[in-house]
Amino acid sequence: MDADLVAPRLVVVGGVSVDRISTPQRCGVQVLGGGGLYAALGAATRTTVGLVGLCSDHPLTAGRPWRPAVDDAGLVTLPGRHLTFDISYDQHGQVTYRTDDAGDECHLHPGQVPTRYLTAAGFHLCALGDPVAQLRYATALRAMAGTGRARISAGTFLARIFADRQSVRRVLAACDVFVCSAPEAMALAGVGRLVDALAWLTRSVGGSKRSVVVTDADQGCYVVAGEAIQRVPTFPRPAVDPTGAGEAFAGALAACLVEGDELVTAARYACAVASLVVEDFGPAALLHPDRQVLETRVAAMRRAVVEVGS
Repeated sequence: MDADLVAPRLVVVGGVSVDRISTPQRCGVQVLGGGGLYAALGAATRTTVGLVGLCSDHPLTAGRPWRPAVDDAGLVTLPGRHLTFDISYDQHGQVTYRTDDAGDECHLHPGQVPTRYLTAAGFHLCALGDPVAQLRYATALRAMAGTGRARISAGTFLARIFADRQSVRRVLAACDVFVCSAPEAMALAGVGRLVDALAWLTRSVGGSKRSVVVTDADQGCYVVAGEAIQRVPTFPRPAVDPTGAGEAFAGALAACLVEGDELVTAARYACAVASLVVEDFGPAALLHPDRQVLETRVAAMRRAVVEVGS
């Protein structure tokens, strides 16, 4: 990428991996993956986006097929490291990570962010190998020149919550918008029911300008802002492979927000983007998005938002 290019509107911090996906229907499908790639491609459907992180040194990443949609000036390849994830789903959709190379993300540091990225309107921090790394980025980006007014969003990962729940809670407190799944919300709150997790999150962000969006598979998502909780329905599609849908949602949400959309409007759009991802293995639907299909799905969801609590 040309160093003289203008800053992207949104910067995503996260990696590009190679995933091996197994489902009850197919076994060992090898595709491009990584939270950073899914988030960046989801964001690229709505705004200009830059990517900072580690890239797998693998034939599938040769030629960087996400270009030109994603500006990858902040992406670093570790020679000889494939950065792989072996992901298996059972007949109930429960996931097992048999290989998780996210530990390589200990090599990430805020100094990797290209100078021209620092004027971006927003930064999205994907779930990294260690939530402390997310905190490091959030703190550094707040302090860096030009980023003080930028919107910072972050996601998480269930295994990271189990390993270090307190640090993930600090990530929640450090960002403007926090995105998690329903199981992650329950784990973060330390409760067994989603309704209790939503209540805990409402208390956590109450009285602040911060917000949380909780994705709930085919139920859509819950938007927690102020004292209100609103449910946004999704566009229902059969899930062939749900890998990456959550990060694509988070990236699309962050992109809409930097472009001035209201949170609920952004959530509707993000649900539509996520519905594209689950229809096939890997990020193919985002590498070459069908704009007409996407807009049709966004339009289909323009109906009343259900208020579920306050």
